[in-house]
Order: sequence, then structure tokens, then C-alpha cells
Amino acid sequence: MRSYIITYICLLISCVAFSQQENLVTQYSYNKISVNPGVAGENDYLTLTGVYRDQWTGLDGGPQSQLLTVNFPSVVNNRLGFGLQLQRQSIGVQERTDVTGMYAYRQKLGKGVASIGLQLSYRSMTNDFADPRLVAINGFELDPSISREKYSTSILNVGLGAYYRTPNYYFGVSVPRTIEADIDSEITESISREFRHYYAMAGVHFSLTDEWDFSPQLLYKATSASPFDVDILGLMTYRDQIHMGINFRTGGSQKSIIESLDLLLGLKLNNGLFASIAYDFTTTEIREFENGSFEILLQYSFNKISNPKEIQNPRYFR
Repeated sequence: MRSYIITYICLLISCVAFSQQENLVTQYSYNKISVNPGVAGENDYLTLTGVYRDQWTGLDGGPQSQLLTVNFPSVVNNRLGFGLQLQRQSIGVQERTDVTGMYAYRQKLGKGVASIGLQLSYRSMTNDFADPRLVAINGFELDPSISREKYSTSILNVGLGAYYRTPNYYFGVSVPRTIEADIDSEITESISREFRHYYAMAGVHFSLTDEWDFSPQLLYKATSASPFDVDILGLMTYRDQIHMGINFRTGGSQKSIIESLDLLLGLKLNNGLFASIAYDFTTTEIREFENGSFEILLQYSFNKISNPKEIQNPRYFR
């Protein structure tokens, strides 16, 4: 059975090389800058966000990702925004590390602020075919196409994003990596390329009572050679302290419209610290080999205390 599972993982790795290459995150609403550089400088205070995700728990070699994002406060009369992101993802014998810098130009427009963002990223990719976890059913000596070596490559890329936010709604579009770069090692003869990923996001805020708020949000993801995905999130907030949400994710299988049903629970621990956890219940065929996916998020905001330039509605989109 272990051999079949490893083989299945290898097939997933090959799919990543040609289609979905970006990280999958359930709690996107708390860290929108990770998919849209136009969100940089969204607030007038510094925000640090850390995310750990274990996808398909119990499946040996399943995707794991770690992410640290810094969203700096807007400067120059709230016209400029900057951000920094470090992330790592591993799946089977493949590992990827990204370093990304973001810049956004912001302009007040109507009741909100519109921004255009640019990002520059450095990506390092490694495929370790000498990993002892890799198993060939008939032995490596009978399959010359598998070389027991470690391959690595690094590439630069550029991304674009546009974002608009008011106190009651937001929307944005982005292409985090616009260059379809060659991701093969120099010592291999195959041809693998990055594909552009297109994102669209939107959300609306409703104050139901003095204590309860409701924020339906949507994230659309599309790329060539792969089905599009849609995340539909319904987020309830109690006194801006307790966050409870249900997210429906489509895609992932031609046999099922819903790829997963995701539950979110967050708690504002103090004025600056926020923690949340998400658990994904998979509905596609792979559920026979795994125990769902879980994700932990920690966020700290260094709020300005003295002499703020403007008073903001505390019920903003996180």
C-alpha cells in the first residue's frame, strides 16, 4: 500500500509542475496581501501574519506550507504601501522557497481607497530524487527515467494586482506571477514551466446587530491546464472578538462540485494579537488516504496609540 501511495504523490508532483503551483490557503481573508500586492499598506499600522498548513494530514509526503507576511503601514500621506513575504512549501520530494517584496500606490477614490500593486519574487525549487521515502514499485534499476539525484533551480518573477476597499466592501484582481518561467534544472532535458494564476476577490460587510457582523467573501482562482477553483466564505464575528466561518471550496475533482468543506474559528486575544484555526473536510476521492487538512494562523498588529491621523471603523475586513 505504501508503494501505491508514494506513486500517487509522485503523480501529484508532476501535476504541480504543469498546473497549480501556488499555495492553497483557507484563511485568505485574514492575509489578502499573500495573493494580491495591491493590499500592501492597507492599514496605518504594521501587521505580521504567520500561517502553517498541513494539507491531507496522514498522507505521507502530502503538501505542507509555512508563510510569514509583513504588511507595513502606509506612508507619504497614505499614498505608498510596502510588504514582504517569506514562504516555504514541500510536497513529496519537492521543496520550494519564495522571497517576495510588494509595493502599492494608493489613491483615495470615492468612499474608499484604490491601489495598484507590484511584486518581485525570488523562488528556489528543489527535487530530491535521492530521498529515501521515494519508492519504485519495480526497483530503480529497471526504470532509467528516474535519476537518483537532487535537482534545483531558481527563478525571478513579477506580479501585478489591483485592489479597492471601502468600510463596507472590497474587491480586487491579481496575477502574482506573470512570467511563465522555465522551472527545470539545467541538467535535465524535460520542459516544465510556471503557469500564470489569476485571482479575483470580493467581500461585503453587514452589521446585523450591535454585537454581530456578517461578512460573505469570495476568492476565484484560475490557471490554464487546470479547473478553476472558487472559495465561498461566510464569516460571522461577535463583538470583533470571536470569528466563526464556513468556507466552501469548489474544484479538485470532476466527480464532485465541492472539493472541501472548511470550518474556521478565530479569537482576538488582545488589542494586537489574533489567532485562528481552520480544518478542511475533503469530499473528493483522496479522502480515502488522508484525514483532512488543518491550518493555523497567528497575526499581530502594532496599532498606533497616540494621535492617530484618522479614526477607522474597527469592523474592517480582516
